[in-house]
Amino acid sequence: MSGQLVSQAGDKIHMIALALWVLKTTGSSGKMGAVLACSLIPGLILGLFSGAVIDRYPRKAIIVGTDIIRGIVLLLFTWLMAKGLVDFYLVLGMQVVLSVNAAFFDPCIPAVLPGIVSQKELARANAIHQSINSFALIAGAALGGMAVAGFGYMWVFALNGASFLISAGFEMFIRIPATKAEKPGQSLIADVRDGYSYLFGSRPLMAVIFMVTAIHFFVGSIEVFMPVIANQLSSRGAETLGVFQAAMGAGPLMMALVLTRLPVAGKEKRTLFSSVIIMGGLQMLSFLLPKSGLPGICGFTIFFFLWSGFMIRAAVSFKTLLQMFAGQAYGGRVFALASTLGNAAIPAAMIVFGLVLEYISPTLLLPVSGLILAGMGGAARILFRS
Repeated sequence: MSGQLVSQAGDKIHMIALALWVLKTTGSSGKMGAVLACSLIPGLILGLFSGAVIDRYPRKAIIVGTDIIRGIVLLLFTWLMAKGLVDFYLVLGMQVVLSVNAAFFDPCIPAVLPGIVSQKELARANAIHQSINSFALIAGAALGGMAVAGFGYMWVFALNGASFLISAGFEMFIRIPATKAEKPGQSLIADVRDGYSYLFGSRPLMAVIFMVTAIHFFVGSIEVFMPVIANQLSSRGAETLGVFQAAMGAGPLMMALVLTRLPVAGKEKRTLFSSVIIMGGLQMLSFLLPKSGLPGICGFTIFFFLWSGFMIRAAVSFKTLLQMFAGQAYGGRVFALASTLGNAAIPAAMIVFGLVLEYISPTLLLPVSGLILAGMGGAARILFRS
């Protein structure tokens, strides 16, 4: 967990610094978008298959190895920057390598937890992990701009590279039980095929993965709603958006900390679906909030705080349920698919809601989409129960 805190905060600072550096050196928002795409797309594609590797080979080696590779790549990039040898295409290549490594590292972390803690402690472990993630994102966002201004781009990239190596050092002390292949000797492609057969043959798993995708989709929609609502509420839209973003960061952190003390162990199914229904209900109630001035800003700040808090409550629950149903043998494949679908749903929602908001007011679309979200939660609960 300590390694995660160091590397994830560094990663957030890295993305802020990289976006600013590309804009400064190229003056092109399109090229900045290409860099961000290279940070996401390779991992999404590889995530459809990386789970089989996670379930087949030692997970500790994957976790430590991917962090070491990312650290070395970033330190090498820093050295090339110092030599004046960095160009736009090298940046694209670096982001592809980092994205590929993340496709193995990210699903591996939740997949190993059932082998480290007891099933009774899974929910609490997920809550602790989520609180670290939330704190790292908030700290990284807050420190990103200050780090660039205080140290310069080169040192920010160097520090991020060092953070991955420090994380790998912490991870070397983890004791992770080895997993046993369900059919020793079969090919990696057969492992991939068996993983999807197992997933599609389990209605509870499919119900939870459906909710994972839906939650991420509506997270993407909220990211679109925030700047539009901020501009409608105030003439100082950028400052208002900053307040909303802070609320979206504080809500998950506070809820994750609460769940470390009051875990959802034994109540994961009820907590997951009730959280989704509450998120949808909050969106429907947003129709009653003031539409201008300080009252509106305060109302929507509270709304984003509560909505993001219950989103994390749902996230802790669905991670725990996936760990319980997947077991050790299929954990990598289950979490790789869930991560891929979830990460793909966010930009998909941004595109869809960005287009729809050209024609429908956010004060109408937000509650209507909340009705859809609450309905999905109720339908998934019925499917899960059956």
